[in-house]
Amino acid sequence: MAHNEHRRRRSKRLIFAGTALLALAAIGGIVINHYMNQAPKTLVFREEPVHLQLDQSYDHFEGWGTSLAWWANDLGNWKDQAKVDEVMDLVFDPAKGLGLNIVRYNIGGEENPEMKALRPGGDVPGFQPEPGKWDWDADAGQRSILQGSMKRGVNITEAFSNSPPYWMTISGSVTGAEDGGNNLREDQYDAFADYLTEVVKHYRDTWGITFRTLDPLNEPSSDWWKKGNMQEGSHFSNEKQAEIIKKTAASLLSKGLDGTVISAADDNSIDETVFNFSLYDQETIDAVQQINTHSYNGSKMEELRELAGKLGKKLWMSEYGTGGSEPHNHEDMTSVQELAERIMFDLKVMQPSAWVYWQAVEDEGANNNWGFIHANFNGDEQYEMTKQYYGMAQFTKYIRPGAVIIPTDEGRTLAAYDAKAHRLVLIIRNELSAGSKAFDLSGWDAATTTSAQMYQTSPEHNMEKLEDIPVYANGIEVPVADNSITTVVLEGVMPSVK
Repeated sequence: MAHNEHRRRRSKRLIFAGTALLALAAIGGIVINHYMNQAPKTLVFREEPVHLQLDQSYDHFEGWGTSLAWWANDLGNWKDQAKVDEVMDLVFDPAKGLGLNIVRYNIGGEENPEMKALRPGGDVPGFQPEPGKWDWDADAGQRSILQGSMKRGVNITEAFSNSPPYWMTISGSVTGAEDGGNNLREDQYDAFADYLTEVVKHYRDTWGITFRTLDPLNEPSSDWWKKGNMQEGSHFSNEKQAEIIKKTAASLLSKGLDGTVISAADDNSIDETVFNFSLYDQETIDAVQQINTHSYNGSKMEELRELAGKLGKKLWMSEYGTGGSEPHNHEDMTSVQELAERIMFDLKVMQPSAWVYWQAVEDEGANNNWGFIHANFNGDEQYEMTKQYYGMAQFTKYIRPGAVIIPTDEGRTLAAYDAKAHRLVLIIRNELSAGSKAFDLSGWDAATTTSAQMYQTSPEHNMEKLEDIPVYANGIEVPVADNSITTVVLEGVMPSVK
């Protein structure tokens, strides 16, 4: 996307006043309360209600996603296609499941056959097992999941790399250098860029899949990528990050791959992302069209948001995952609360265009609470849902791509508005005791709406629809259970003019 176009989109804020109201009028119309004479009931707030911060809202949200590493490498090779289809529907189908519309495809490096085996699913096949030799039949499992996801509504795809092929590395392994330092050989930067872009080209020309972005890096600032680990990973110093970014961008151009642009750098920490972009030279910055960051660590969310705006770059939260604090248990709620807190924090403060979970499906044999679905990566082709699946659904089912994200003045709440459907969504996370949460909706016209739908995930409920709650002229009061995530959906609601 051109810098000027992206800057225009990022600067567009729905403040629901003045000329911004005219924009909404073109989409769905503005109601200047035609029901004034009906005197709808007014809610008396027992305490200060939550206020929707319309002046901080933004309209560049393009969806929810997941990486395909490593689960697609395993499930894509299952023999029971009916089981695979069930999982695919649960993850990608907007009616039957979460409706994730973004996937990140992992271009594998493939481990040295003389090294020990990687973790289940982590042994992603590469397409160039040795110099000059290409194997385009490789990675059929992950490719099958990618293609199946697109049939179910995925409309944005990104390719990324965890490590160069082992024979390009200093250590001779895709797991990292002996000391956790740079691991791509000095004479292999052009070859690695060619490898990545040749895969992108082959996917476009052979399978009709154009990756919108290509990221040659993954958590490159981290020093834990050491030889002998159980997964692919590669450290790149800031200088070397810049070098591979520029070479990969040039390789895309030389091959006429103008439908794919560079994203970077997928650092583990938000602060690392800010730091690295502060050191990149202008040529490197110009080569990057999308800033990717993980949000496992770091606090400089506002700085990163402002940096992306200043540079005219799209911003993605490209990876986060959590397993909570409890032992392996599919009903674990601590992971649900951590997930909801992270989503709210990221969307309200960092304001990315996309929010992407690490991997939607985790290995049951890992004995942790990460992921939305647990499947046997080794053994019987079976899967089970986790409570975190339903926690994620509280967001993805009701905040859809294109929605206006509306921050609130209270840390445990988030709002979103679908202007075309005239749908207002309120989400509440509550790790405390049961109570209620009131919202001031005086800036909205809900005269035609007498009740709102309520969905809840808690120890007792799995995103279950509960009894509708009344909507008042000035707001709504939502009963919240202890240790729960609650989503409230108001239909037929439009911003009002006072």
